[in-house]
This record gives sequence, C-alpha cells and structure tokens, in this order.
Amino acid sequence: ALFIIAIAASEVAIGLGLVILWFKKFKSLDIDSLNAMKG
Repeated sequence: ALFIIAIAASEVAIGLGLVILWFKKFKSLDIDSLNAMKG
C-alpha cells in the first residue's frame, strides 16, 4: 500500500512540475495553447 501511495505522490509532483514549467514558459495557463502543443 505504501508503494502505491509513493507512486501516486510522484505522479502528482511530476504533473505539478509540468504545469509550473508551462506557466513559466507561456506566462499563462491558456488551454488553447495547450491544445496547440498536442498538434
């Protein structure tokens, strides 16, 4: 059970890191620009 919690916590940390990088790069959290990145 502890292993699953650790994995979940690391996934959250990675997700937050990506959001922070995105915010620093584009200075906004515009969903349209996010969709443009997907192609």
